[in-house]
Amino acid sequence: MFHFCIADSELDWQEGSEQYKFIEECLASADRQKQPWLIFISHRVLGYSSNSWLAVHGAFEEPMGRETYQKLWQNYKVDIAFFGHVHNYERSCPIYQNYCVSEEKSQYSGTFNATIHVVAGGGGSHLSDYTSLNTTWSIFKDRDFGFVKLTAFNHSALLFEYKRSSDGKVYDKFWITREYKDILGCDSIGNCPSTTLAQ
Repeated sequence: MFHFCIADSELDWQEGSEQYKFIEECLASADRQKQPWLIFISHRVLGYSSNSWLAVHGAFEEPMGRETYQKLWQNYKVDIAFFGHVHNYERSCPIYQNYCVSEEKSQYSGTFNATIHVVAGGGGSHLSDYTSLNTTWSIFKDRDFGFVKLTAFNHSALLFEYKRSSDGKVYDKFWITREYKDILGCDSIGNCPSTTLAQ
Protein backbone atom coordinates (compact mmCIF):
# COMPACT_ATOMS: atom_id res chain seq x y z
CA MET A 1 0.00 0.00 0.00
CA PHE A 2 3.06 2.26 0.10
CA HIS A 3 4.96 3.82 -2.79
CA PHE A 4 8.42 5.08 -1.80
CA CYS A 5 10.53 7.52 -3.83
CA ILE A 6 14.08 7.86 -2.51
CA ALA A 7 16.48 10.64 -3.51
CA ASP A 8 20.25 10.49 -3.17
CA SER A 9 21.00 13.82 -1.50
CA GLU A 10 24.73 13.41 -2.18
CA LEU A 11 24.16 13.82 -5.93
CA ASP A 12 22.72 16.71 -7.95
CA TRP A 13 19.02 17.03 -7.17
CA GLN A 14 18.34 20.34 -8.94
CA GLU A 15 15.55 20.68 -11.48
CA GLY A 16 16.76 19.40 -14.85
CA SER A 17 19.16 16.87 -13.32
CA GLU A 18 18.93 13.15 -14.02
CA GLN A 19 17.88 12.55 -10.41
CA TYR A 20 15.11 15.15 -10.53
CA LYS A 21 13.68 13.40 -13.60
CA PHE A 22 13.95 10.06 -11.81
CA ILE A 23 12.11 11.38 -8.75
CA GLU A 24 9.34 12.93 -10.85
CA GLU A 25 8.90 9.67 -12.76
CA CYS A 26 8.81 7.77 -9.47
CA LEU A 27 6.14 10.06 -8.02
CA ALA A 28 4.11 10.01 -11.24
CA SER A 29 4.18 6.21 -11.39
CA ALA A 30 2.32 5.74 -8.10
CA ASP A 31 -1.01 4.00 -8.66
CA ARG A 32 -2.87 5.63 -5.79
CA GLN A 33 -5.73 3.12 -5.96
CA LYS A 34 -3.28 0.33 -5.10
CA GLN A 35 -0.61 2.41 -3.34
CA PRO A 36 -2.51 5.22 -1.62
CA TRP A 37 0.38 6.28 0.64
CA LEU A 38 3.10 8.19 -1.22
CA ILE A 39 6.36 8.69 0.71
CA PHE A 40 9.49 10.70 -0.23
CA ILE A 41 12.83 9.96 1.48
CA SER A 42 16.28 11.53 1.39
CA HIS A 43 19.20 11.54 3.79
CA ARG A 44 19.83 15.29 3.89
CA VAL A 45 17.01 17.66 4.82
CA LEU A 46 15.50 18.81 1.53
CA GLY A 47 12.40 19.97 3.41
CA TYR A 48 12.13 21.60 6.86
CA SER A 49 14.25 21.29 10.02
CA SER A 50 14.73 23.54 13.07
CA ASN A 51 18.32 22.35 13.36
CA SER A 52 20.57 25.11 14.71
CA TRP A 53 23.20 24.74 11.94
CA LEU A 54 20.59 24.93 9.17
CA ALA A 55 19.00 27.93 10.91
CA VAL A 56 22.31 29.80 11.02
CA HIS A 57 22.54 29.36 7.27
CA GLY A 58 19.08 30.88 6.94
CA ALA A 59 16.83 28.38 5.24
CA PHE A 60 16.10 25.48 7.64
CA GLU A 61 17.07 23.11 4.79
CA GLU A 62 19.93 22.04 2.56
CA PRO A 63 20.49 24.78 -0.05
CA MET A 64 17.85 24.66 -2.80
CA GLY A 65 16.30 21.44 -1.49
CA ARG A 66 12.81 22.67 -0.76
CA GLU A 67 12.78 25.09 -3.69
CA THR A 68 13.55 22.18 -5.99
CA TYR A 69 11.11 19.58 -4.69
CA GLN A 70 8.12 21.23 -3.04
CA LYS A 71 6.35 21.72 -6.38
CA LEU A 72 6.66 17.97 -7.05
CA TRP A 73 5.54 17.06 -3.53
CA GLN A 74 2.45 19.21 -3.92
CA ASN A 75 1.60 18.19 -7.51
CA TYR A 76 1.83 14.48 -6.76
CA LYS A 77 0.37 14.78 -3.26
CA VAL A 78 3.23 13.27 -1.28
CA ASP A 79 1.86 12.36 2.14
CA ILE A 80 5.11 12.40 4.13
CA ALA A 81 8.70 13.43 3.35
CA PHE A 82 11.33 11.78 5.58
CA PHE A 83 14.84 13.09 6.19
CA GLY A 84 17.83 12.13 8.33
CA HIS A 85 21.29 13.71 8.68
CA VAL A 86 20.11 15.95 11.53
CA HIS A 87 20.31 13.78 14.63
CA ASN A 88 17.02 14.46 16.38
CA TYR A 89 13.29 14.10 15.70
CA GLU A 90 10.97 16.77 14.35
CA ARG A 91 7.59 16.85 12.60
CA SER A 92 6.11 19.74 10.67
CA CYS A 93 2.54 20.67 9.93
CA PRO A 94 1.32 19.97 6.39
CA ILE A 95 3.35 22.77 4.82
CA TYR A 96 3.74 24.45 1.45
CA GLN A 97 5.96 27.46 0.70
CA ASN A 98 6.70 28.03 4.41
CA TYR A 99 3.03 28.12 5.46
CA CYS A 100 1.03 25.57 7.39
CA VAL A 101 -2.04 24.81 5.32
CA SER A 102 -3.89 23.03 8.12
CA GLU A 103 -4.27 23.82 11.81
CA GLU A 104 -4.87 20.15 12.60
CA LYS A 105 -2.07 18.45 14.51
CA SER A 106 -2.95 14.77 14.86
CA GLN A 107 -5.85 13.80 12.56
CA TYR A 108 -5.61 14.69 8.88
CA SER A 109 -8.58 13.68 6.78
CA GLY A 110 -10.24 14.34 3.46
CA THR A 111 -8.64 16.36 0.69
CA PHE A 112 -4.83 16.44 0.60
CA ASN A 113 -3.47 19.69 2.08
CA ALA A 114 0.32 19.53 1.80
CA THR A 115 3.26 17.29 2.66
CA ILE A 116 4.17 16.59 6.30
CA HIS A 117 7.95 16.76 6.83
CA VAL A 118 9.64 14.45 9.33
CA VAL A 119 13.27 14.51 10.43
CA ALA A 120 13.96 11.08 11.87
CA GLY A 121 17.71 11.22 12.46
CA GLY A 122 17.83 10.15 16.09
CA GLY A 123 20.38 7.41 15.72
CA GLY A 124 24.01 6.72 14.95
CA SER A 125 25.72 9.89 16.15
CA HIS A 126 25.64 12.69 18.71
CA LEU A 127 22.28 14.45 19.01
CA SER A 128 21.76 17.74 17.18
CA ASP A 129 20.52 20.98 18.71
CA TYR A 130 17.50 23.01 17.66
CA THR A 131 17.54 26.70 16.90
CA SER A 132 16.16 29.12 19.49
CA LEU A 133 14.11 30.76 16.72
CA ASN A 134 10.37 30.15 16.75
CA THR A 135 9.66 27.82 13.84
CA THR A 136 5.88 28.01 13.77
CA TRP A 137 5.60 25.13 11.30
CA SER A 138 7.20 22.71 13.77
CA ILE A 139 4.58 20.62 15.61
CA PHE A 140 6.74 18.26 17.66
CA LYS A 141 10.46 18.03 18.49
CA ASP A 142 12.41 15.50 20.51
CA ARG A 143 16.15 15.60 21.03
CA ASP A 144 16.56 11.90 21.72
CA PHE A 145 17.34 8.65 19.97
CA GLY A 146 14.30 7.14 18.29
CA PHE A 147 12.59 5.73 15.23
CA VAL A 148 9.34 6.02 13.32
CA LYS A 149 6.74 3.43 12.38
CA LEU A 150 4.13 3.62 9.62
CA THR A 151 1.08 1.34 9.78
CA ALA A 152 -1.34 1.23 6.85
CA PHE A 153 -4.49 -0.37 8.22
CA ASN A 154 -6.09 -0.26 4.79
CA HIS A 155 -6.25 2.02 1.73
CA SER A 156 -7.93 4.76 3.77
CA ALA A 157 -6.17 4.87 7.14
CA LEU A 158 -2.49 5.45 7.94
CA LEU A 159 -1.01 5.69 11.44
CA PHE A 160 2.37 7.39 11.97
CA GLU A 161 4.21 6.85 15.29
CA TYR A 162 7.49 8.18 16.66
CA LYS A 163 9.02 6.09 19.44
CA ARG A 164 12.07 6.61 21.63
CA SER A 165 14.67 3.88 21.46
CA SER A 166 15.17 3.92 25.23
CA ASP A 167 11.68 2.70 26.13
CA GLY A 168 9.81 1.99 22.88
CA LYS A 169 6.96 4.27 23.93
CA VAL A 170 5.08 6.49 21.48
CA TYR A 171 5.91 10.19 21.94
CA ASP A 172 4.33 11.56 18.79
CA LYS A 173 1.68 10.24 16.43
CA PHE A 174 -0.85 11.25 13.83
CA TRP A 175 -3.43 9.71 11.52
CA ILE A 176 -4.14 10.33 7.86
CA THR A 177 -7.55 9.16 6.68
CA ARG A 178 -8.81 9.75 3.18
CA GLU A 179 -10.61 8.07 0.32
CA TYR A 180 -9.34 7.61 -3.22
CA LYS A 181 -11.65 10.40 -4.44
CA ASP A 182 -9.83 12.80 -2.08
CA ILE A 183 -6.59 12.16 -3.96
CA LEU A 184 -8.23 12.87 -7.31
CA GLY A 185 -9.55 16.28 -6.26
CA CYS A 186 -7.77 19.61 -6.02
CA ASP A 187 -5.77 20.26 -2.85
CA SER A 188 -6.50 22.90 -0.25
CA ILE A 189 -4.51 25.59 -2.09
CA GLY A 190 -6.27 25.03 -5.43
CA ASN A 191 -3.57 22.86 -7.00
CA CYS A 192 -5.20 20.24 -9.23
CA PRO A 193 -3.38 16.97 -9.91
CA SER A 194 -1.28 16.28 -12.94
CA THR A 195 -2.29 13.28 -15.05
CA THR A 196 -0.71 10.27 -13.36
CA LEU A 197 -1.53 6.64 -12.73
CA ALA A 198 -3.49 7.92 -9.73
CA GLN A 199 -6.27 8.83 -12.15
